[in-house]
Amino acid sequence: MKKIFILFITLFLFKAGLPAYSLNLDLKFNNNKEIRTLLKKYDRALKKHDVDTIKSFFDEDYVSADGFSLDDYTTMLKKTYEAYENLKYSTKINNITAYENWALAQMSDKTKAKVYFDKKVKKDAIVGILDGKSSYVVYLKKTPKGWKIVSDDVLLEETSLKYGIANKIDMNLITPVFAENGKEYDISLKMDMPDDIIALASLSREEVVYPPVDSEEKYRKFPESGELERLVRANDKNLNEYAVASVGFTRVSISEAQLKARIEVLGMAYIMKRINTKTPFVVSVNNIKKGSDDKN
Repeated sequence: MKKIFILFITLFLFKAGLPAYSLNLDLKFNNNKEIRTLLKKYDRALKKHDVDTIKSFFDEDYVSADGFSLDDYTTMLKKTYEAYENLKYSTKINNITAYENWALAQMSDKTKAKVYFDKKVKKDAIVGILDGKSSYVVYLKKTPKGWKIVSDDVLLEETSLKYGIANKIDMNLITPVFAENGKEYDISLKMDMPDDIIALASLSREEVVYPPVDSEEKYRKFPESGELERLVRANDKNLNEYAVASVGFTRVSISEAQLKARIEVLGMAYIMKRINTKTPFVVSVNNIKKGSDDKN
């Protein structure tokens, strides 16, 4: 689904996985065109920021692989649209698999937006560039009201928000795609820094929960080696996580006449990457299917 969560805290949500019940079956593809049409209509509603229409594509018992309800999702969606008024999506449907009354669509998308410190004063000098991409799976069920989204699951997700000179500096946040509950993993940030610029950077991890909880940031001067590393421990609560890099760029100049140092803020950057630690989503899908079948 759209990466509302990651956009909500820089911050949104999109998903991918393989449900167990789709294996070892004679798949029927007659529903693919119908599902593709529905997903394109859903995408158009997202691009129009039409929250009421977006909500109509979901089953009332929708729950994401991260545990977000439909109310959570629409609340984050509204706040995201308020924060990023010119948010634009580019979505691709990579594959659709359907069997009887169930289907999954493997999708990917890109997200872009301009963000201003002051919405009333839109100057290029203080504009932030939001850039995101993700790969995810949408799970659907055919109901008396038509196909409805019952869940979604993110596999890969990365979002950056850069201001000023940060848009001209190559940065690479390196993380694992998966981590074990309660186990340590390494986060590192690589940058090619100009000689006359000082960077202060922080590396941290955040659990994927709603409402989001801020992580503790400890800033360090970025090493001359061009790489900052930190070893962190994944949560033991079966929650997925984001690795987060926060960077500020400054230049210090000395006035010999006044014997004073002048610190100039040149830019800042926030980079987030998803790390999946949760038990595979196949368990949740089987529970959803069982619960839905019990209602019929």
